[in-house]
Amino acid sequence: MRASRAHDASTRPTFDLWRVPGRKRLALGDSGLALLIDVSAKRLRMSLADDLSDGAAYICAVPLGPGLRGQLNAFNAQAQVLQGHAPAEDCMRAVTRATLLHLRALQALDGAQAGASHRDIAQALFGLEAAVRWHADGELRAAVRHLLRRAEAYMSGGYLSLAGIQRSAADAPGDEPMR
Repeated sequence: MRASRAHDASTRPTFDLWRVPGRKRLALGDSGLALLIDVSAKRLRMSLADDLSDGAAYICAVPLGPGLRGQLNAFNAQAQVLQGHAPAEDCMRAVTRATLLHLRALQALDGAQAGASHRDIAQALFGLEAAVRWHADGELRAAVRHLLRRAEAYMSGGYLSLAGIQRSAADAPGDEPMR
């Protein structure tokens, strides 16, 4: 961002640091001053030119590149924050059942590797009321066992499917080309 020197500067938006929502920090970097803004779940970073002052009309410059079209939503969100509007909550990802299952599986694995019992893992994942419903062959123990098996499958290569680089079933282990 830099101060606008154009003849129509009076019609441009003015920079007001205190209008920007969220936690603000100024940092000195290699290319000058940077404004770091933490608002909602977003972190925004903007480079400030030396000539920009509070109350001055400003313009924003963005780097041109092949990925510019994909960044337009992020630039629009930054423009809204500069005008004092908090980013919309709909741009945050909703927690899906699959992501919650992945999280619980990894938490169960952490507990098991720390030496926790299945009952302790169930209490940590599902709350203290899990102790009341705990049975040696009950549904909570089955859920913990399932989560542990799932996490162990992630450890033995299942994470590749989550990352989108799943090997095909035709590729047997050990058939990799020699380099």
